[in-house]
Amino acid sequence: MKRTIILTIISCLLLISSAGAAQNAPESIAGITIGNNVSTVRSLLEMKSETSPWQEEYIKRIGLRELEGYRGGYVVVGNCKRKDIILRMKLKYSNNSLNFFNKIYSKIEKRFGQPNDWRGNPFGTLKVWKWSLKDKYGNISLILQHFSGDDDSITQGNSIRLSRPSWIQEEKQCWDQTHPIIQDKPIPAKMQGMKWFLPY
Repeated sequence: MKRTIILTIISCLLLISSAGAAQNAPESIAGITIGNNVSTVRSLLEMKSETSPWQEEYIKRIGLRELEGYRGGYVVVGNCKRKDIILRMKLKYSNNSLNFFNKIYSKIEKRFGQPNDWRGNPFGTLKVWKWSLKDKYGNISLILQHFSGDDDSITQGNSIRLSRPSWIQEEKQCWDQTHPIIQDKPIPAKMQGMKWFLPY
């Protein structure tokens, strides 16, 4: 009997703990909140920059104006099931130093615990920590990054990303259902064998 009561109490405590953790998952950075309509932050955005990334027509990306303490970034909004709803954001910090990155990391780790994933490189020029956090709507992805290398395709300095991956996936599914792909016949190769695939 006592064992049953103890197990019941432990189960209740675990449920309360996980519920508290779920409510603790972040949804906002610098006044921008996932799940809000893009109109709530229109004054922060360069609306003329709105575009859909190549082969990702199910979302729209809109550049951020320069905010105090930040230097650029963007928000991603839905273009199908959750049209104009904020699904993801990326902000670049004005401070590019590794010291600042470490300070931000320490504060995030203290609040949300250790990250779930490391995506840096062995050279130390790219440091990427990822947290996967649950809330009442599902999963929140939080990524903190520092880059000091020479690759132009990677954002220099420090940046932070916040997104709800399941909503982005639902946008893709919605778009695929409402915009079926029409397969065109490809243009025939102009060269024989491997020559067609190699530079010359």
